[in-house]
Amino acid sequence: MINHNSYFMDYEECHMYNQSSKNICLLDDIRLKNGKDKLKAAYYEIVDTDVYRAIDLINDEKLQFPSLFILQGEISKFDLYPSLSLRNKLAIDISNDILARRDSEARFITSSNREDMYSILKWILNTGYLDDGLNDRYDEVIETAAILLVKEYGDKDCFNQIESLIFDRHRKGFFIYDLVWAYFETCASDNLSGLIERLRSPIWKDVELSRKLLNFIPCIGSNASSEPATQYESAVKWFNQNKDFLNYTGESFLQTSTPCRYTVSLESKYLHETIPVSIKETSRSISQDKHALLKNFRELDDESKSLLSNYSAILFQKNKHKWNKWIKSPMSNQIEIAKRFSGGNF
Repeated sequence: MINHNSYFMDYEECHMYNQSSKNICLLDDIRLKNGKDKLKAAYYEIVDTDVYRAIDLINDEKLQFPSLFILQGEISKFDLYPSLSLRNKLAIDISNDILARRDSEARFITSSNREDMYSILKWILNTGYLDDGLNDRYDEVIETAAILLVKEYGDKDCFNQIESLIFDRHRKGFFIYDLVWAYFETCASDNLSGLIERLRSPIWKDVELSRKLLNFIPCIGSNASSEPATQYESAVKWFNQNKDFLNYTGESFLQTSTPCRYTVSLESKYLHETIPVSIKETSRSISQDKHALLKNFRELDDESKSLLSNYSAILFQKNKHKWNKWIKSPMSNQIEIAKRFSGGNF
């Protein structure tokens, strides 16, 4: 039998007068300040005394997913599921299905409204990723929500949350390969600066993981023993020079222990234009003049390609008028000028 003390009511009164609680609901406030066990105890007390109040609290629009997940036992015990909001019902259904699928071939629930499914997965990840580590079952739900958002919905806005999950789990020694795959599938090349920033993290495990994920950057892949500060500066410089010309390879840990996730397109860097991998698509996407330039460029040796692409990228940034004149000159002249100024003195 529950001891009906004033714990919950005292907490509710404090919550009402706390200005910092305006954007957080009462159940989340209890969880964040007192932990999951106190949340369960408080909710049990309010259900036992005022079930309608309990339903209003659990259906609060500001409720975060961790609180709903923690209180599933109480929801089941008091048969509150029929009174839950659609969001909460779907979130519980999705969570249970994910966990059932872990031990069987059960298929994921498909909502009659695909947008509903998407919005629930977003809510689960956005409000729940910071509580990763709550328990194994919870972590499974959070990870799967992230992967489904990427794989099934092509979501491109969750890479920050996924990055946070990856590094938090890596510090704890947990499995991260599936999340790493989802991160690179989500993250556009110009958003890789977050990984580069972690090269100067005070947490050494973050530095190690950043190096592993950024091994396509020459100063990292070939010289991982450098001081983090020096390596960071070199990586930033390289990234700023090449971020517009990176091609995603799709390589992952499932294929190799050292996947190289990006390569620099020397062709794009040379013409300062996105060049499709397919020759057929290339013919359609660029002008005849540039197609002729590209044809000549492809016939060069690797050293000349690297020389021209690096010079072209630097000249384009410094003086577009000079670049236009240079790119239209004969290939032999382009190479001669690039060699002459290979030191970067323009």
